[in-house]
Amino acid sequence: MNTCDALSISKETTLEALKKLFGFDTFRPHQEELVHGLLSGKDAFGVMPTGGGKSLCYQLPAAILPGTAVIVSPLIALMKDQVDSARSNGIKAAFLNSTLAPEEAQEIEASYVSGDLDLLYLAPERLSLSTTVDLLKKNAAGRPSFIAIDEAHCISEWGHDFRPDYLFTSRLKEIFPESPLAAFTATATELVAEDIENRLNLVSPVKIRASFDRKNLFYEVVSKRDASTQIVEFISQRPQQSGIIYRTSRKSVEETANMLVANGINAAPYHAGLPAEKRSTTQDAFIRDDITVMVATVAFGMGVDKADVRFVIHADLPKNIESYYQETGRAGRDGEPSHCLLLYSAGDLGKLRFFIDGMHEEEEKVRARQLLASMDAFASVPSCRKISLLNYFNESCETTNCGSCDYCAGSFESVDASRDAQIALSAIMRTNNRFGAIHICDIICGANTAKIRQFEHDKLKTYGVGKDKPKTHWRSVIDSLLAAKKLDLSQDKFPVPQMNDAGMEIMFGREKFQLAVDKRVVPEKAKHRAEEIECDTDFFHYLRDMRKEIADLEGVPPYVVFADRSLRAMAAYHPASNTDLLTIPGVGQNKLEKYGERFLVEIRDYLINHPELKALKPSGKKQAAPAIKKGLTETFRTTQEMLGKSMSPSDIASERGIGVSTVEGHISRLISEGETVNWQEFISAETDKLCRELFAEHGRQALKPTIEAANGKLTYGQAKIIAAVMDLE
Repeated sequence: MNTCDALSISKETTLEALKKLFGFDTFRPHQEELVHGLLSGKDAFGVMPTGGGKSLCYQLPAAILPGTAVIVSPLIALMKDQVDSARSNGIKAAFLNSTLAPEEAQEIEASYVSGDLDLLYLAPERLSLSTTVDLLKKNAAGRPSFIAIDEAHCISEWGHDFRPDYLFTSRLKEIFPESPLAAFTATATELVAEDIENRLNLVSPVKIRASFDRKNLFYEVVSKRDASTQIVEFISQRPQQSGIIYRTSRKSVEETANMLVANGINAAPYHAGLPAEKRSTTQDAFIRDDITVMVATVAFGMGVDKADVRFVIHADLPKNIESYYQETGRAGRDGEPSHCLLLYSAGDLGKLRFFIDGMHEEEEKVRARQLLASMDAFASVPSCRKISLLNYFNESCETTNCGSCDYCAGSFESVDASRDAQIALSAIMRTNNRFGAIHICDIICGANTAKIRQFEHDKLKTYGVGKDKPKTHWRSVIDSLLAAKKLDLSQDKFPVPQMNDAGMEIMFGREKFQLAVDKRVVPEKAKHRAEEIECDTDFFHYLRDMRKEIADLEGVPPYVVFADRSLRAMAAYHPASNTDLLTIPGVGQNKLEKYGERFLVEIRDYLINHPELKALKPSGKKQAAPAIKKGLTETFRTTQEMLGKSMSPSDIASERGIGVSTVEGHISRLISEGETVNWQEFISAETDKLCRELFAEHGRQALKPTIEAANGKLTYGQAKIIAAVMDLE
């Protein structure tokens, strides 16, 4: 189609197609300009946030124009989701990738050649094959109607997700000079956007740079103390809401998903190490609401068309702001209020720096460090989160208080920190601006490190003057000074804070310095002692009588069914479903399947006959929350199966090639998670009695005094097992 033919497509025709295919009467902001640009034969470039409707901008023109448009897409899962969505709207779409059988691929290729497709999705790797280029020339027009590059930031080396496979797209103008070229991305700074435009050789494109302000998203950053407890408490306040939790490693994804399931939350893991079929079925289950919470690495989410994600949690620090913004943008795509929580820890920063140090290209390291420094500043320095994000993308904010972040909602208060700022500035000046923030904090806190001894920094006047406050406080002081431009950051390979004139004004008392202090209460770790669970005594004894009946029928001691602590928790929290019951301490999956239904029926019937009972004790005293369960991975389940075959810990250790202490650690964890373990088979009554007596004498905060007092009659592993049993009694 030439430009004149394209211009003959009226706005009325476009709106009719919009209504017919997508059910919309009008375009969202900026969509119309990009759609009409492609329909008129022009190149186009859209930088639009997630949820802004980018896919419509190329799907609608593809359906209207004769021939087939080609969409370059980076992920197989993204292609499938986009194709399914397009087909549901009546658009003829297909993809070519490695998941297809040869005969399926041949059928799709034939459909392209005959012009029976509106859209053909290709991965950049497949696009670069000479056979694919030849295929794209075989239709009636000898070319695609247009070519759209999705996730176009992948072509830029300045982008957060550069992929060499995308570089072939820079040749598309040369190969298909008559096909309009379009680029779309949700995250691109002005530098990245300019690089994309130059690499693709776009000719006078219709350019749209939409606002990065997602007004329906609430941004919150919280210090990471006990991530499992923080995550469970956050999700528990949002029952049945769809959410995504991002973790940096496959191992942490698995552990977090297991932990959530153990605590009665419908969750599943997603990462690149899982089989492709498993990833696909898990993603589909999440989209269909069969899974409520997806725990994933960054391999998940790109292009996933689920509009009602109500929260996104980053349980680890992202590598850069672009990734963070793109991932949080998967919340609230329907425009409804949604929450973005980031758990921040300086320890995560160290892990990411270690990863960066392992990169081979020096320029790549420099870029990665710069991007990470911006992410760390966003997370560590309290200020309006929206303003910080918008400023990063070179966009100004209309107000000084966005009203939709933790800072603007009043989670921080400003306090005079002039004295602390003077201490930090003095330490930096006395070390000649040569050392990083971590070392400066060590000096102030009086740490005894090899580096401090090497440079004799223990002789400085500032050594140890701030030991009454944690290092995290002093790090926040330095970060805040940097953010306020009261310190500069060197341009070295490893940047360090350096004094400037503004800092001198504070250090010599000529200017005050204010520090934003977090007013939020840090969640405490859940307590584990049974006596702290208050409940109705009659209800508790009713459940004990029922437990005794079951135990007598099975010929086992009552505690094998459920420990007293489990029954107290049931009497206190009144579980009404399997999900509720899994949150009870001492209730694991096996016991749930074996005894869950009967206990739920009895609890329900008892409450019907005693309507005066409430889930909280009538005295009004706040109940202790159930302990957060960690969940069990495959290695624990393997030990559990072998125990079920009456194998001893030493037998299991020998067969699995691991230490006996490791197996005993597995057993104590199984008991803590409420799984059935007949521990008396390998721990004698005498050993149990001795351990309990020594615990009574020495306490259980540390096992070493108990083990030493046992004079070789008790191992650490046995003590851990007995401690786990006592926790549930």
